[in-house]
Amino acid sequence: MDLPLLRHRPSVESRDSSGSRWPRLSFRPNFSLSTKLTLLVVIPLALTLAVTLPLTVTGLNKLAAVTSIEKLEDEILLVDKHFEQFEENLERTANDISNDPLLLAAVRDSNITGIKSILHSFNLTLNLQHLEVFDEMGVSFTHEHQAVTGMDMRSEDGGKASGSANIETTEMTQIRGGWFLVSVRPLKHEGTLIGSVAVGKLIDSNSLAEMNFGRSDPILMLLGEEGEVVSSSFPSGDSSARYSIETEPEFVVAAKLGQIAVGWAMVDGERRRTAYVPVALGSGSRSVFAVSLTKSPVVSLRDELITDHIMVIAALSLLVLGVGYVVTRTITKRIMRLRDGAVEIGDGNLSFRIEENANDEIGTLAREFNRMSDRLNEKNTQLEEANRDLELRVSERTEELQQANVQLLETQIQLVRTEKFGALGELSAGVAHDLRNPLGAIRNGIYFLKSRLAKSSELSAEPKVAEYLKVMDERITQCDKIIEDLISFTRISTPVYSPVDLSEVLESTLARVETPSGILVIRDYGETDVHVEADPHQLVRVFTNLIVNANEAMQDVGELTVSVRSVGPSAEVAITDTGLGISPEGLEKIFEPLYTTKIQGTGLGLSVCQQVISKHNGSLDVHSKLGVGTTFTVRLPLSTASNQPLQPAG
Repeated sequence: MDLPLLRHRPSVESRDSSGSRWPRLSFRPNFSLSTKLTLLVVIPLALTLAVTLPLTVTGLNKLAAVTSIEKLEDEILLVDKHFEQFEENLERTANDISNDPLLLAAVRDSNITGIKSILHSFNLTLNLQHLEVFDEMGVSFTHEHQAVTGMDMRSEDGGKASGSANIETTEMTQIRGGWFLVSVRPLKHEGTLIGSVAVGKLIDSNSLAEMNFGRSDPILMLLGEEGEVVSSSFPSGDSSARYSIETEPEFVVAAKLGQIAVGWAMVDGERRRTAYVPVALGSGSRSVFAVSLTKSPVVSLRDELITDHIMVIAALSLLVLGVGYVVTRTITKRIMRLRDGAVEIGDGNLSFRIEENANDEIGTLAREFNRMSDRLNEKNTQLEEANRDLELRVSERTEELQQANVQLLETQIQLVRTEKFGALGELSAGVAHDLRNPLGAIRNGIYFLKSRLAKSSELSAEPKVAEYLKVMDERITQCDKIIEDLISFTRISTPVYSPVDLSEVLESTLARVETPSGILVIRDYGETDVHVEADPHQLVRVFTNLIVNANEAMQDVGELTVSVRSVGPSAEVAITDTGLGISPEGLEKIFEPLYTTKIQGTGLGLSVCQQVISKHNGSLDVHSKLGVGTTFTVRLPLSTASNQPLQPAG
């Protein structure tokens, strides 16, 4: 390129090269101290940004290019394991259902109602999308399914099992909304084929979201026959993260041929790195799932980037130290005087004065220091007097509020408990009265039927009839126990006091309670007998309830420890089990009426026990730890020297 000739005006320095030197400034900047300190911070920060920003951008670009494929490989392995686990869980579920004795008995007897009930129970507990049972000819008995797809799952699974009840296969079908995986298993009774069962579960957006741990990066996609996205993973409830996705056909075709293809996909209008992976679930055709990255991955090479930053920061730190040393040296002495003044004032010497006559910022600060010292000296006396008065008033008011708060809480708890027990007592008494008469009539009817059938020898000819009559009698006995609990809850009699040896009462209780053979009973009664004034019948009732609960908590295996000891003026009976323990939430409600975790419990046992012990002027406490066990402690007053019976509480 030809440049135009420019005329140069000879400078003064160029005329005399031998005596050249740097030009002198015609003025000296007279910056204030605040300006100097500002420049001391701004200049290093500006240099830091100017140097580190290009390094950061370059390093991030390298990281994004190198780690994208590594991250895709990790995600592919993770999703592939999830698919394998999904298939194994479905096949394991199908095997468990096909071996269920209740289902086999219902299919053998062609009990449609029983089959429906069993399938409904499985569907609730296992969260399956489809359950169907066929006879040995492939004809459907009944089915249970959730309407989550646009296809007739009954016809799809029925076609697989029809005419081939003895097959054992797992197949995958692509449907609108995801991939539907069905596992078919034969039903056999004593080696004879009696039917088959089909178990189906859908891999949809919710399943993909669980596999992806709720992340929006990466996105997991299930592709259909034409390469379209039939389902994808999105964060639950995050509607803003839903993307429009378009796959590239050449990569889909390569994946269908059995190759893992790393290519691209349009995600929300942007081209993103995507891996297309073939997958074959069961005996179905090969399908394709895709993993797409929505963000630039930055995983490796960070050590190199950190090293660059450390070098730059170290250089800038040296620069700041050098400049700071030059600047601060000129003001160190004046700042030290301010520091000495602050120390004196901090030590309480409010009469100290800082000598500073300059008119700059430090001089102004010194004068304000002196004024502050005068004001502090004046306010300090006022503050001490006000503080003493305030502390006295706060202490008095706090004590009053604490006492009022304690009284309010106690009153509120007592009022709620009284209202609850009163309402529950009225309800329990009415229900017990209304149920006892019908149950008595039913029990008489059962006795009459047994007598008539025994005379006609039909009981021996029809053992099922005798079994059903026995079950009815047992259920009525159970209902009578519930009614007894209700009546006991509403009508706890006044204790009839007499001298009681606690070890004898516990031995009597253990003799009455049937303890499973797998439970070891440990007795710890101490060396001396412990006596109390109490109603022995009511104590036996309380201890029976606590020991039965402990046996049930240990599920027939464990150690039951029954101990008695005297602690001060009280006797303590501790019943400890090695069961599963009680959760903290359960401990808060365990003595509330009608609260129970048992299937056939009434929730009144512990509430009645607590009331009985309360009428004996005692207390019932519980301590439990999950996985370790539970201890119920009954505390009762020891017998007085005069052996006078105690007055009942309440």
